Amino acid sequence: MEIIDIVYLFFFTIMIFSSVLWLLVYIVHRDEVYLSPEPSELPSVTFLVPAYNEEEYISDTISSILDVDYPDEKFEVIAINDGSTDSTLSKLKEFKNRITIIDKENTGKADSMNQALAQVETDLLVSMDADSYPEKDFLRQIVGYFEREGVKAVTPALKVRNPSNWVEKVQWTEYIFQIFLRKIFAMFDVQYVLPGPGSIYKADYVKEIGGWNEDTLTEDMEIAFRIFSKGWRLDNTTNAYVHTEPEPTLRQLFRQRIRWYRGYIENLWKYTGLIGDRRHGNLGMFFLPFSVSWILLVVFFTGHFLYNTANIFWSVIQTYMLTGELMLSMNLGIQSLTFFHLFVVYFVLIGIGIILLSLRVTEEPIRPWKRKTHYAMFLAIYAMLFAGFWMAAIGEHLLSGDRQW
Repeated sequence: MEIIDIVYLFFFTIMIFSSVLWLLVYIVHRDEVYLSPEPSELPSVTFLVPAYNEEEYISDTISSILDVDYPDEKFEVIAINDGSTDSTLSKLKEFKNRITIIDKENTGKADSMNQALAQVETDLLVSMDADSYPEKDFLRQIVGYFEREGVKAVTPALKVRNPSNWVEKVQWTEYIFQIFLRKIFAMFDVQYVLPGPGSIYKADYVKEIGGWNEDTLTEDMEIAFRIFSKGWRLDNTTNAYVHTEPEPTLRQLFRQRIRWYRGYIENLWKYTGLIGDRRHGNLGMFFLPFSVSWILLVVFFTGHFLYNTANIFWSVIQTYMLTGELMLSMNLGIQSLTFFHLFVVYFVLIGIGIILLSLRVTEEPIRPWKRKTHYAMFLAIYAMLFAGFWMAAIGEHLLSGDRQW
């Protein structure tokens, strides 16, 4: 067996191990997946809504927040106009009798959140992106988690709103899958990001640790790492839904994911002390070392696959030029094609199984014919997209590209 075969076997083993692990965590804790703890009393809550050139969505976002079922005396909204050059501010002023508006120059999302944080006087605060929409029972489904010991923040269940083209439909399936996976991560105590749409925090604690970091590409990930580094917990609910706008084009999706993954690289480097540290449990001893291996393997697998594909086509061209015959052969760089095919079958079956589990967790109807594009595109191309995101992010990070919100 050659070195390349061993690397492939290791890669396949890692993927099989991870999928089996998450399924086992689900089986052991399956009753907990669907439950939301009832609060003994309702805490006061402030929504923070930073907005930069969000005229298309901001009115719907504010309306959906104000429509949340919660006592008025325990409920506030602070919207931050971050130097928008469109009509975002004028649309916010339509709600001026019901919300607090901060109008400031453009300094970025994290600074906008921090300026609003200074005005928060409630028990909890919610970060809500200006193109996202909480459901009516959002708060009642999520606030009970803060009565659990050590919990400083809780993430919601995110869904894509009204997907239309294939790029958005792939994201719809991805987000459904992420609802399941994020819950598994929380139960395994390895959740490492607090998404902008709908994550909720203990307000006093966010003030205590200095708010959001303004010198990072992904402030929602950095604050999650920081909370973990101080020994506290992050939880998740599958019952508090927030609907968010997807990236409409492949180009925009790539830019978004490159920023996310560069942010992960940046924060992983900043918090390398967590890796291998027993005090941080599964995150330090298992998840972070595992994720580093995963990234390297994804890059290797994709690079080697593309290299071999190019070699195949070059051989075909050379043969055609010499003999005038078109002969196509397949050589994936591993000696056991049977093993490779078995892995592909396993990967497709486990993908279908996890999609079905995710649909069950989110109470979404399967609708195989209506959603055939959602599922087929996700299974067919998402792995390649994921690898492409990582390779582009690593390349851009090494070249120190510009940071943009």
